[in-house]
Amino acid sequence: MQWLIASLVYVGIAILLVAGVGQGWMDTTALAWWLGFVALVLLAGYIALRSGWTERFRDPSVSVWQLSMGVLAVTWGYLICGPMRTSALFPLMVIFAFGAFALRWRQIAFLTALALACLVAAIVIRSRYPQWLPVQGEITPLRLDINNLLMLAVVLPALAVIAARLSGLRQKLRDQRQALAHALSEVQRLATTDELTGIANRRSMQVLVDRSVALSSRQLTPFSVAILDIDHFKAVNDELGHAAGDEALRAFARLAGATLRNTDTLGRWGGEEFLLVLPGGPGGVGAVLERIREAVRNDCLDARPLTFSAGLAHHRPGESADALLARADLALYEAKGAGRNRDVAAD
Repeated sequence: MQWLIASLVYVGIAILLVAGVGQGWMDTTALAWWLGFVALVLLAGYIALRSGWTERFRDPSVSVWQLSMGVLAVTWGYLICGPMRTSALFPLMVIFAFGAFALRWRQIAFLTALALACLVAAIVIRSRYPQWLPVQGEITPLRLDINNLLMLAVVLPALAVIAARLSGLRQKLRDQRQALAHALSEVQRLATTDELTGIANRRSMQVLVDRSVALSSRQLTPFSVAILDIDHFKAVNDELGHAAGDEALRAFARLAGATLRNTDTLGRWGGEEFLLVLPGGPGGVGAVLERIREAVRNDCLDARPLTFSAGLAHHRPGESADALLARADLALYEAKGAGRNRDVAAD
């Protein structure tokens, strides 16, 4: 695509230079040499690209070489265009637009230095060695303006095509960033959310307990935990099927979550067990569990009431998360041993 756009720009410029022969400001011999150079560059580039020979390079499109040849062609045109030499520099805009599209900053810096060095050399040649240049005639101001307009008519469409390609790339990058952000969000959600119930999973709850322990140990925010275990849940799966059991877990998470305070967090701890983290003193924990018990008793399963046992533990400053959870787990077993459908506070 770069080669094709460059070829069309060269063709447009060549047409203007051929017209310049008839207008008297372009020398035929100088134009022939310039056309030969351009044709050789385009042919060599086409063969190198289409044959696959350039695939061995880090940049298979050999952009630096193509654009460097463009800089030399522009400089050569500046030398032979006489009164039209200023407009001969217009194609540099296309060259550097390609550079922004295809090159790294070091390559763009090299291309900039090359263009400036070539232009300085051309100015030196024009001022000190005019005998090296072909005899060039004059051009009327109106014809100069028309030729400048025609040169822009050649250059600007190429710039528009490059700009459109850059715009397409930017849109593609935006779409990719959005897709990546969505994927990262989904990964984060899957990493912290229980897939069945939609509430926090064990990993997320462990992080919350660890953070709460750190705050409580510094006597900033006391908290309690409660491990809830649905009573006789194996019988639910055996009698009603695993689909009904899964629906019961989802309903339990939904109904229990609706009764909590804004500061409380409920997560699935594993199987039919749930972990409840409640900031504050231990005084209100029993009331929270009773609200959950009333909410889920008759609304989780149509065939039978649903109850749960719970083990509570209030964090002691300096106590580790594992020790706290172990005390709550021991209290849960005591609640089960005492007949289930009840709460037991550790110690």
